[in-house]
Amino acid sequence: MKTLTLVVLCLSLSSAILSAQMTLTDEDAAKLISRVQQTSASQLDSALPRMTFERWLRSQVGTDTTINWVVRTADVSVQRYPWIETDISIHGRPGIVIMIAAATKPTFQSLQLMWAGDYAEWPRLRDLPEALRRARDGVK
Repeated sequence: MKTLTLVVLCLSLSSAILSAQMTLTDEDAAKLISRVQQTSASQLDSALPRMTFERWLRSQVGTDTTINWVVRTADVSVQRYPWIETDISIHGRPGIVIMIAAATKPTFQSLQLMWAGDYAEWPRLRDLPEALRRARDGVK
């Protein structure tokens, strides 16, 4: 019984510590977003140029888009690091979501098109122009 109590106590304490680590202040979130924005695009996808991810992204999306940056956290048993979600809206309509794991070295996770009645996922960040074309075709 004593051993079981100790195990339960250790698991509860570990869970509380891990949960506290995933609680981010607004300042922490801003720092994570900035770090991902300043990461070289070529680090996220070797086929991309050596410029910041934010600069590369802005050079791809055009003037008819809005980019929003959000930090996402989840249950630490599922996701070890916070993710930076980059939401790209075209003509005011949500359309493309890019997920970057904000680990020690930011890592590309997914590129998804989520457009009215259309969904697609691409394995590489370099596929963004195709996702944008497909989203814009959905507007016409």
